[in-house]
Amino acid sequence: MSRFLNKLLSLLVPRHREYLLINRDGKILETSPGVKRFAEDSDQVRQGQNICLGFPELIGLETILIDILDERQDNFELKGISRCSVTGESLYFDLYVIKHPLAFDQYNPDKPNQLIILLEDVTERMVLEQTLVQATNETRLLLSRLSASKGYIDQIITAMADALLVTKPTGTIKTVNRSAQNLFGYDESELVGNSMRLILSLADDLLAEHQQQLCVEQKFINNWEVVCQKKTGEKIMVSFSCSAIQMETESSLHFIYIGRDITERQRTQKRIATQHAISRILSDSGTIEEAMPKILPAIGETLVWDLGELWISEVIGDREIDRITPQLRCEHTWVSHAIPESMSITQPLIASPKGGLLGQIWTSRSPKWISGITSESLSPILPIAELRSAFGFPIQDDEQILGVITFYSYDVQPPDPELTQVMATIGNQLGQFIKRKQAEAALRQEQEKSEQLLLNILPEPIVDRLKHEHQIIAEDFAEVSVLFADIVGFTQLSSSMPPITLLNLLNQIFSIFDELCEQHQLEKIKTIGDAYMVVGGLPRSPLNHAHAIARMALDMQAAIAQFRDQTGQAFNMRIGINTGPVVAGVIGLKKFSYDLWGDTVNIASRMESQSIPGRIQVTAAIYEKLKDTFEFEQRGMIDVKGRGKMTTYFLIAVK
Repeated sequence: MSRFLNKLLSLLVPRHREYLLINRDGKILETSPGVKRFAEDSDQVRQGQNICLGFPELIGLETILIDILDERQDNFELKGISRCSVTGESLYFDLYVIKHPLAFDQYNPDKPNQLIILLEDVTERMVLEQTLVQATNETRLLLSRLSASKGYIDQIITAMADALLVTKPTGTIKTVNRSAQNLFGYDESELVGNSMRLILSLADDLLAEHQQQLCVEQKFINNWEVVCQKKTGEKIMVSFSCSAIQMETESSLHFIYIGRDITERQRTQKRIATQHAISRILSDSGTIEEAMPKILPAIGETLVWDLGELWISEVIGDREIDRITPQLRCEHTWVSHAIPESMSITQPLIASPKGGLLGQIWTSRSPKWISGITSESLSPILPIAELRSAFGFPIQDDEQILGVITFYSYDVQPPDPELTQVMATIGNQLGQFIKRKQAEAALRQEQEKSEQLLLNILPEPIVDRLKHEHQIIAEDFAEVSVLFADIVGFTQLSSSMPPITLLNLLNQIFSIFDELCEQHQLEKIKTIGDAYMVVGGLPRSPLNHAHAIARMALDMQAAIAQFRDQTGQAFNMRIGINTGPVVAGVIGLKKFSYDLWGDTVNIASRMESQSIPGRIQVTAAIYEKLKDTFEFEQRGMIDVKGRGKMTTYFLIAVK
């Protein structure tokens, strides 16, 4: 390119513009260094390539380009073409097309016609224009909205259902709406200029901490639930949405509180929670004693009252006496943290339901609610004159009133019919629980009596088996020790004293023997008249049952001697012992008993019947087992009925 042309282009193309030279066919002849950043495809912007490959905006404009070359049109421009750079930033540029000024040089008439395409970066200008347009539109819209809303914004605040309060940083109320006045029961003049502490049951330091949180931490707090107090003194629960705002006319922050009364919602939640708590307690408790101490805290803490009392009738079950002279005993009390620890519960813990809250509930057998009491204490056992409200309900089943539960509060609590109905249901639930548990306790006592009676007849393992098996129980035991004892002269003694007296004496003796059985872990089998039968080694017994049965026999002799000395009656005994295999079990369907069968039993019985009064006769089998630990005296050969001659021994003492 000639120096003249370069000079010319430097004049035509400022520093912030780039250019391309193209011929009549749209082929690129020359480009400036920075032109590629404006192209759609920078790789296509090079000599010999068609201009439309890099700048598709020129597609379809070929006729206009020819008109410029043929001077039918001076120039052409495209403004505000946008590109997205590799980094994701937006790029805007204007495109200008003019004829090359030397395209028809008279000295070079064969030089081909050329066009200059100028590219100007207008990103900064376009962004500024868009920002200005957007800002102008937003400002116009905002002004329009402000103008439209200014006339009725006060009406919205006044008519809104939620309470609105605006306070200064000091907590002084600046603005309230009609809903706030209705909610708290104050006129606007009574609220404006007063502190928020007038309606908030909140300490000053807690209110300051809350405002500090609004200022520093998040500027907005939603669902801030706080107890408020109406002009009447009634406590209500309000959920506030709170925010801190900067006033245009003042340098300090102001606080906006939009509150909604959620007292009824919380009451409903508390009623449901109370029912669930009582049901859970009754479900988890096995006895009345376990459940009752938990009832008062569950109700009092859930409903947020201050004092609770549980009164139970002392004559439950006797309808006539209960009707004439009822007496209530305070079984349990509960106090909240609001009552000082120094406040002690005073007597009486017994009260007669005549008059007062207890009397009203007892007489009507229905719940009662007392609100706004200002004269004296309502509780018969806690002398607190500041108590203002109370409610109570009876504990009853379908037929009988069993007790009364009462609760008291420092605050004025407006009557809550729904809660009263819930408490009546809970009272019936408690009454049914008490009666059911009383019936279960009585049934358990009867079962225990029956169980004990059965254990007095049969060994415990046999009782367990009879509970689960419906068939004959019979077992073989390879070796047991059997003892028979018989009171000598019992028949003659029965003719010399009244039967009852004789029976009492026999009972005393056998009771002593029963205790010896327990002591030596032996099993009493039965008594037949004045005979007493014991076995060792079944169903559960010490391994050395022969030793245990021998000690039992010696202790029985000592017991008879002591009993003889104490009563002066000429009691004496014959005792026989044998060891060997037996069959033991329970047979029959009625009046069954645990018994033993086998030759071992028969021989033990013969040892007793053919013994000598005051002696313990044993077989050779017993002697062989115990000769190293007990002293024996050989009796010699005797004729045993059914067995012939047998060598027997007398047990003397422990070595």
